[in-house]
Amino acid sequence: MLLLSSSCGMSPERDYAIPRKLCELDIPKRYYSPLFGPGKEVEKDPHWEWGNPRDSQGCNYFVDGDVSVYVMGRWAKLNDSVEPSTPGELIKEHDSEAESRKYPGRYDVATWSSGAVAAIDCARPKKHPERSFTRFLVDIYANDTPLNDDPDRAHKVFGKLAQVATVQIEKKLPCQGG
Repeated sequence: MLLLSSSCGMSPERDYAIPRKLCELDIPKRYYSPLFGPGKEVEKDPHWEWGNPRDSQGCNYFVDGDVSVYVMGRWAKLNDSVEPSTPGELIKEHDSEAESRKYPGRYDVATWSSGAVAAIDCARPKKHPERSFTRFLVDIYANDTPLNDDPDRAHKVFGKLAQVATVQIEKKLPCQGG
């Protein structure tokens, strides 16, 4: 009976190595390793490289075939009446019931139990065909991780990661102004 109780109380383990980089960003693992939950195998599905002028950029990580960690960036128009243009609005698009919390730092960052969204204001050249899209939203989401059940820890981990990742991503964007 003791053996059965102790095995039921054990949490599932992670049998795979944490990726060396998070979506090709040079970020210390300590910031993103809590996002990767239990499982046997991790695979990366890249989208587009950071700095590409397309709408969405980033990557997904699949653990045992299911999307587990998602880091995506997309362009937005500030004060858009149709599409999200703030971290809080994008969080509501993920989960209409979610209560977002501001995370302090250099960037406008909001968190919820499953992730964080950061905003980078990025002026584009006058002749750019999508000049009105001057905000880049960085969306970090993790599913099936112990963070999802601990809102205070999730706020700290996702918020810090969003601030750190956004510094790296901003350096790759074509922000020129003028």
